[in-house]
Amino acid sequence: MREIVPNALSVRHAAELAALVGYINFAHPLVSGLVDRVLDITSVSTADPSYARIEARSEGHPWHVDTGSKGHMGWCCLSAGVLLTPPESFTGGGLYFRDDPDTAVYHYLDLVLYDDDPGNEHCVTRSRGDRRALIMFFQGAENG
Repeated sequence: MREIVPNALSVRHAAELAALVGYINFAHPLVSGLVDRVLDITSVSTADPSYARIEARSEGHPWHVDTGSKGHMGWCCLSAGVLLTPPESFTGGGLYFRDDPDTAVYHYLDLVLYDDDPGNEHCVTRSRGDRRALIMFFQGAENG
């Protein structure tokens, strides 16, 4: 499963979240609405070890699945994210999925969801400038 929910955040709310780099609670008023959107689409849990964080990581992420390259996040069954800064504020920083490695996804204000299927292997390329994203990792509802 891979889905994009367009315009999941307003420009103002994205800017407010972008200022909060680091771990953030699922109950935060600007995050809880996004979690509700996720729960409308699929059944997951926000119980520990599920987590959310706002990331400003210029080095990107190499190809991986969100269960972890060494299985350290084997509990993760669904990932979701929103790009919080407009693509014109940075260079690089595209989200790529292995099954379409030539197409960058710049999901500014859009909520991207994908499950733990190996077909959802992805990477984020290095960036320069102000690239910030909210990323969320959920465990299955049966575990929470």
